[in-house]
Amino acid sequence: MSDLPDFRTALDTLPLAVYMTDADGYVTYFNAAAADLAGRKPILGRDRWCVTWELRRPDGTALPHDQCPMAMALKTGRPARGQELLAVRPDGTVVLLLSHPTPIFDRTGTLTGAVNLLVDITDRQRVEEDSRYLAAIVESSDDAIVSKDLNGIVTSWNKGAERLFGYTADEVIGKSITLLMPPGYENEEPNILSRIRKGERIDHYETLRQRKDGSLVNISLTVSPVRDAGGCIIGASKIARDISETKRAAEALTARLREQAALYSLAQRQQRSKDIAEIYEASLDAIQSALSCNRASILLFDKSERMRFVAWRGLSEEYRQAVDGHSPWTVDAVDPEPIFIEDTNLSDIAQELRSVIAAEGIAALGFIPLVAEGRLIGKFMTYYDLPHPFTANEISVALTIARQLGFSIERLRAEDARQRAQALLRRKEALERARAAELMAIMQAVPASIWIARTPDCRVISGNRAAYELLRQPDDANLSLSAPAGERPDNFEIFSEGRLLTAEEMPVQRAARGEEVPNFEEEIRFDDGSSRYLLGNATPLRDAAGEVIGAVAASVDITERKQAEEALQESEQRLQIALAAGRMGAWEWNPATGEVIWSPGLEALHSLEPGTFGGTFADFKRDIHPDDLPLVELEIARALESKQNYHVVYRIRLADGTIRWMEAFGQFSVPGPGRPVKLAGVCMDITERKEAESQRNLLVAELSHRVKNTLAIVNSIARQSFSTNPDAHEAQRSFDARIRALAQTHTRLAEANWSGVSLETVLSDELSPYQDADTNNITLRGPRTMLPPKHALTLGMAAHELATNAEKHGALSTQGGCVEIEWALDPQEKKLRICWRETGGPPVLAPKRNGFGRLLLERVLAPDLGGEVHLEFAPQGLKCTIDLPHPGGAFP
Repeated sequence: MSDLPDFRTALDTLPLAVYMTDADGYVTYFNAAAADLAGRKPILGRDRWCVTWELRRPDGTALPHDQCPMAMALKTGRPARGQELLAVRPDGTVVLLLSHPTPIFDRTGTLTGAVNLLVDITDRQRVEEDSRYLAAIVESSDDAIVSKDLNGIVTSWNKGAERLFGYTADEVIGKSITLLMPPGYENEEPNILSRIRKGERIDHYETLRQRKDGSLVNISLTVSPVRDAGGCIIGASKIARDISETKRAAEALTARLREQAALYSLAQRQQRSKDIAEIYEASLDAIQSALSCNRASILLFDKSERMRFVAWRGLSEEYRQAVDGHSPWTVDAVDPEPIFIEDTNLSDIAQELRSVIAAEGIAALGFIPLVAEGRLIGKFMTYYDLPHPFTANEISVALTIARQLGFSIERLRAEDARQRAQALLRRKEALERARAAELMAIMQAVPASIWIARTPDCRVISGNRAAYELLRQPDDANLSLSAPAGERPDNFEIFSEGRLLTAEEMPVQRAARGEEVPNFEEEIRFDDGSSRYLLGNATPLRDAAGEVIGAVAASVDITERKQAEEALQESEQRLQIALAAGRMGAWEWNPATGEVIWSPGLEALHSLEPGTFGGTFADFKRDIHPDDLPLVELEIARALESKQNYHVVYRIRLADGTIRWMEAFGQFSVPGPGRPVKLAGVCMDITERKEAESQRNLLVAELSHRVKNTLAIVNSIARQSFSTNPDAHEAQRSFDARIRALAQTHTRLAEANWSGVSLETVLSDELSPYQDADTNNITLRGPRTMLPPKHALTLGMAAHELATNAEKHGALSTQGGCVEIEWALDPQEKKLRICWRETGGPPVLAPKRNGFGRLLLERVLAPDLGGEVHLEFAPQGLKCTIDLPHPGGAFP
């Protein structure tokens, strides 16, 4: 027992991992080497079977602790020797070890535990594997692995070297490595050997070597010194790797990086660019950098749809002018594809363009379309001084640049359009504000009244100052009659054509319903009895969508004009009445145009319907009597020449052949700027005046004749009155009565200007002294008939004699006697028949002698008037029938 501590001390210091367990497998002891190997410090009495954290079989599958060699040794009581296990430490590292568990028995042979020796064979295995792997790697490596001595003589040559350089091992081993040096690289090998001798390692030295077939290959060299067991450098090991693809990949990667950098820079610059020139500069930089072209340009369609240069690099002015406007696509091209010409000498190019391209020194070029929002807007061009194959990647990059450039151009155009639109909007807004202020100032300044409703229901209507003043309302009042009671004005009512309007019939309310209300007239009647008249228009207010949102109306006060119009109408009516009464009409003639204007009254004088006058000078002359036309033309010419007043009397012949006399007066208007000379005046129908003048002349002659006749009649009356009647007093009375009768008829004719007198008047005048209203003893029947002066005088004397005789001897001499006088007019024969009949008087006897009355009837009346007189002295009463020619007719 005294030896045990020394035994454990020996185990503790032992560099081999040792641990012990009891018979149940619980760890009872482990040394430091065991803890290091396990990577953990086992817990005595808790860890079982093994001190390691995790165990695996050599194939990597998990090995449970109760199946490990130590557990099996305790279970079987037999030791296990050299079983390989993989121990996994808590940090994840793996250790390959050999396990040597040995059961421990006491003196009685009872199993008391076991001890296990763990041997770490990881390094040994690695060395063995490295040797095997190294040989395999060297032989199977794609890289050329060569060894040489310090003199540069090849001592080993693997398959990779054969593939890379084309020499077999037999062709190279024993020869100098300089066999692979291309011209110009002869000094590389001495330098490499010098560094190797110094013990330096050369890593990844890129250089060029020559293959057996003479071609050159890019390689990367790693050269390491080779030492013997004593550490002396005895040679060198070279690993040569073909880096041609890597070079190409690197170059491609460099190109990609350059392209990406160019695209990134382009995107950044375009994003920041505020000017189209900056966009062009950034795009040209990107095109030349990403596509490695010598020259570049950008062309866009102009307004005439021609392709024009907008930016370029390295192109002469002659070249640009020569190809300006040329494009492989039209402006309406859909999805245009890029066009690349790798060698201009081999391409099918028009001869005129070929010579221009050759003169510019262009060997290859590309056309890349620029598209924005689905439409072709232009192109950019790449130019190469040597033939150039366009790779798929270059085409992709070119299209990417084209997309970015097209987007940027469109963005800038849109931004420019937006800015222009905003500037225009600002200008419009400023203009609208100025216009609104101006309109407001105008609204307040104009004398017209303006009403505005800003809602379709017109519940609130505002106005300008003139509107409030017109309606006698305060400035903040609601002027709407559609407003609720208590809000709407109540000091006036509105009428149209004398009818009271409702609120819905107002012009603003009608316009707010979408109606245009032009030229409305209305009368505002105030509660104090005064009125104002308005003339205006109302129109709807609409929003941008065309919906009615209110209405506006403007009107002017036409009260004074209305009053003036009424006064003018009254004046015109008086003038028309005067013109119509005087049978006159107005006219106006423009000598420059020949236009003639007639008033309706003048048209009526010419028997024309209103508005049917032709309006020309020829139409004016058409009705003038041919005999008077030269006089009219002469007077007009004289007036035109002298610019004096015009006056002429002439006849016109109407369509029915009637001749009328006209008298015209005219006066020239005063000429002025823009106002032509016009001759205006009136024409009056003087036919009646002319006829009166003729009648007057006739009457003068007739009067002279009648005076002579009257004197003869007076002489005859005197002779008959005084010579046949012995009673002087009676004779005087009879003479006076006959003279009064003659004078009475003369008076009637004088009252009518000797134009004539009616037959009824002549008879009434002579019979009125004998008429009894109670007995109705005198009856007159017949149409109203006008008698010429000569007929009136003679018939008046005849009626006097018949009335006097009836009063003395006939029907009027008794109380019950009657006198009936009837006359009739035959318009066809133009004859007048007068029948005098007496009844109810004393019996009539034929006279034994002829008195003055009978002589007047039979010897004067009949011959003088060209008629016939028949006297019938019937016992029941006298009957006298007179038949006379008569030129006139019955009165209407």
